[in-house]
Amino acid sequence: MIQALVFDLDDTLYPEIEFVYSGYRAVAEAVRGQFGIEIYDDLTNLFGAGRRGDLFTPVLRRHLRDVQEPYVKELVGIYRKHEPILHCFPEVPDLLRTLKPAYRLAIISDGHLCVQQRKLRALQLDDFFELVIFTDKWGREAWKPNPRSYDAVLESLSVSAAESVYIADNPAKDFHGARRVGMHTIRVRRPGSIYGEIEPPSSEFAPDLEIESLRGLESMLAHFD
Repeated sequence: MIQALVFDLDDTLYPEIEFVYSGYRAVAEAVRGQFGIEIYDDLTNLFGAGRRGDLFTPVLRRHLRDVQEPYVKELVGIYRKHEPILHCFPEVPDLLRTLKPAYRLAIISDGHLCVQQRKLRALQLDDFFELVIFTDKWGREAWKPNPRSYDAVLESLSVSAAESVYIADNPAKDFHGARRVGMHTIRVRRPGSIYGEIEPPSSEFAPDLEIESLRGLESMLAHFD
């Protein structure tokens, strides 16, 4: 019988693009205050076109003759340290209320520690989860697919891998480590999500099952019992 449900955070419990755009608003406000230029639409348009990584430099160069690296780093700090405004996917609060009496609930999430802590605080989901593991507390090398966090959650909850399911969205990293320790896996593949079009690089990275939203989670759990 399944005893523990372990969730990813970004694009699993809330739409990650909300954090991205919230960060862009904070950065755009800082740039507007210093230079009187508007860059928010430029940032969101580039992101929407699939550009990733450093977008601040190319966007600033559209408006300013000289863009210094220290200033770009300052904007990255604003992005990471801002207090985001985030909302769970609509089904999440009621689902967690239903699951909490029946399962041990936990989170494993990658990302810079202070950023992930702010996200969870903004979502106000802490009370649903018995355990939250932000992998960055051990350093970047412990980020998924490193199996360390999966082993840690099993040990902390005193459950076996066969009694646990990891629910996440990104097949490039989320499921490989969980599978290595023997956990069941479910991918939430929401249409239009940031990683929705990504395919697993190999069978070792593939989830056991896929659903389009967490509304289908409870019925899928029966496959593992």
